[in-house]
Amino acid sequence: MYKKLSGCKYCHLDFNDLSASQRANHSRWCDQNPKRPEYVSKSNGSQLQTPESISKRNAGIKKAHADGKYIGAPQKGVETKKINGTLPHKAETIEILRQKALHSPHRRLVRSIRDYKKSDGTIVKLDSSWEEALAKRLDELNISWIRPDPIKWVDENGTERNYFPDFYLTDYDLYLDPKNPMAYKNQIKKITILLKTYTNIQFLTTIEECKKFALVV
Repeated sequence: MYKKLSGCKYCHLDFNDLSASQRANHSRWCDQNPKRPEYVSKSNGSQLQTPESISKRNAGIKKAHADGKYIGAPQKGVETKKINGTLPHKAETIEILRQKALHSPHRRLVRSIRDYKKSDGTIVKLDSSWEEALAKRLDELNISWIRPDPIKWVDENGTERNYFPDFYLTDYDLYLDPKNPMAYKNQIKKITILLKTYTNIQFLTTIEECKKFALVV
């Protein structure tokens, strides 16, 4: 068994009040450690945390406070968060943003978005390979479709929300929405309400359903 050192083997600093990591850290960066220059040359400086450096840093912070350098720091932090867009919104702001979103016909952008050329030559934005497969199938069947505006629905808490079906078949008043099984399961409460509210929504839960879609009238 190894005997725990009671002090630094280089400068003999008492280790009794230091944790194991503090002991190891001090020994590595000790000014009297002959390998210290080698460690410093390979370091970016972030590891130079000796008890002495920590004490010096803390003393500097206390002096800065005493000199008033941190006066207004909380407000500066708020302003920085505003600039970076990381400031949490107040409840009133959240409601204002929700109302704006509710009245907006724009879909959210996703990483997988891609351009698709319809059979009539127009270009639309699709969000996934499933949507692309269904679009191709609808074009093969010469079924007219569009990317519809959002439809309104009310959640279990009585809050009105937007829902964006992926396709609307204009000649059949039918909404189609490809949705993978995991997304379907995670959104089952919303989907249940939607299906009760709208009888003209059909969800497709496999890519095969998208590729082999057949209209039942």
